[in-house]
Amino acid sequence: MGISRRDFLKAGLSASAVSALAPSTTQAEPQTKYIPVNVRYKSLSNPISDLKESYDILVIGSGYGGAVMSARLAEGRSLAILERGAERAPGSFVETFKGFLKDLRSKLKPLGLFELHPNHEMDVVTGNGLGGTSLINAGATVEPDEDVFRDGHWPSELVDDVRSGEFQKYYARVKRTLQAQSYDPARMRSAKVDVHKLATEKLHQKFEYAPIAVNLYGQKQVLGVEQPKCIQCGNCCAGCNTGAKNTLNMNYLPLAKYHGAEVYTCMEVDHIEKLSDGRYRVHCDYHYDGKKKTRKVIEANTVIVAAGTMGSTRLMMKSRRYGLSLSNQLGQRFSGNGDVLGLSFNTDYKTNAIGFDSASEVRVDMRPGAVIYGVADYRPGRKISERFIIEEGTFPGALTIPLRMAMATAKLKISRWRALRVLRDVTLSKDIEKGALNHSMVYLGMGHDRADGQLILDRKDRVRVHWPHVMSDPVFPMIDREMKRQSQVLGGNFVMNPRTLIVSGKNLVTVHPLGGCVMGDTAEYGVVNHLGQVFTENGELHQGLYIMDGSVVPTALGVNPLLTIASLAERAAERIRHLC
Repeated sequence: MGISRRDFLKAGLSASAVSALAPSTTQAEPQTKYIPVNVRYKSLSNPISDLKESYDILVIGSGYGGAVMSARLAEGRSLAILERGAERAPGSFVETFKGFLKDLRSKLKPLGLFELHPNHEMDVVTGNGLGGTSLINAGATVEPDEDVFRDGHWPSELVDDVRSGEFQKYYARVKRTLQAQSYDPARMRSAKVDVHKLATEKLHQKFEYAPIAVNLYGQKQVLGVEQPKCIQCGNCCAGCNTGAKNTLNMNYLPLAKYHGAEVYTCMEVDHIEKLSDGRYRVHCDYHYDGKKKTRKVIEANTVIVAAGTMGSTRLMMKSRRYGLSLSNQLGQRFSGNGDVLGLSFNTDYKTNAIGFDSASEVRVDMRPGAVIYGVADYRPGRKISERFIIEEGTFPGALTIPLRMAMATAKLKISRWRALRVLRDVTLSKDIEKGALNHSMVYLGMGHDRADGQLILDRKDRVRVHWPHVMSDPVFPMIDREMKRQSQVLGGNFVMNPRTLIVSGKNLVTVHPLGGCVMGDTAEYGVVNHLGQVFTENGELHQGLYIMDGSVVPTALGVNPLLTIASLAERAAERIRHLC
């Protein structure tokens, strides 16, 4: 069963009227349990007055690449981390739709947490804050197939390490530092993952539980950083207000700080200049109150660019304008990691997939759990271009009301008895347990797109995705078809790419942008070598200049990329430590 775009768009216009006309009912208050959250979070940021004019190493960005490199290289050196976003302590994340809109990053709100990159063919969603996108991701640590490294685009030295098994130790090191844990049905219960497992096994596909960087069962992080246990509120992707999520400010960044790193937030780097003596001068703006800014100039022997796929590519393109010699491959081989979003609306099963507005007040009868627990694995026995996975998710509490209004008023071809659940959503009653949205599944699929997109700078110096032929890539309809089969097994109404139905256009959406500064054996094939060291235009290497984040990945990975990105950084840091 499908939903037309016109019907869906009418939802937002008619929701208020339908809600006003719906009969009011008196209902008992749902049973809730208040769980006091005591987070002993220690701030990592230095006051701007501590900033020096020169360092041994400057790390630009604090996501998985930058945090790992900082943790492993800080000891015995003067190292500073420059993060353009703000430090977000647990308890400071928004939990309402109004708050979400106010926290969107823009030119006028440079410290906004959520950054949306709208484009003609594919939109990109990234995070902005100390810890990068780890603040708003699901934390799934999934290993890619070894075959991914045999597609001819990876540097030969790295391929050799993968084939020999040497690279596995970096996977293990990252999982250990992030303290990834897997869902255990004997110790906890989540309806949405049970429903996902049911549908997957009915379709005779492999199902497994993914290790996730969330404190599910109780633990202390590295250096004794204390964390409360996950209360299963489902708001991982809006920011964890309990402190139970193992974001980078709970592990790698405290390690870097312990070894002497200085951390400066609200510092947006504009460009990098190479000096005649081989050192680097970094030009950046300090957003000292979220609106006003002042220019800062810092010099360093070594610069590690780790601003994320969109940020690092933009920074290097701007630096090239100022004379930095770079490979002509800059901006090439962009990938959305085969990301596909889908929704199965109003199924026959209660899923409890709705996050709570308050992270400390939990519905006793419906805890969604972490955003991702389970993986429907469609990789075994297939050629690499046909491999993919489908993970289940949750609806963040901040988006629950607009989603209920939009979905409930769409003209669905449903039976009369099932329409009663839709009506409960229209009235926006507190009894969301019986509503249609609480009988729905949200899906995130990942596969192997062709990675032949391009990143460019527009006239306003905004990085844009140019990928006119992306819709012809067979990976997207392949994953869509399987999501639809999953939805049909559950008796749901399948919504293909919910973004397309809400906003005009057919844009795909990725939360896992890769490429733009890709690895290669030479400058003819990449922007950096296997360690992230930057090539000049004529194929030489810039001594002391590195890029290490998702931008160096030259192909789609077909799984959540964080583990691979962090492992590449672990490998690079281990081998360049003596060079810095």
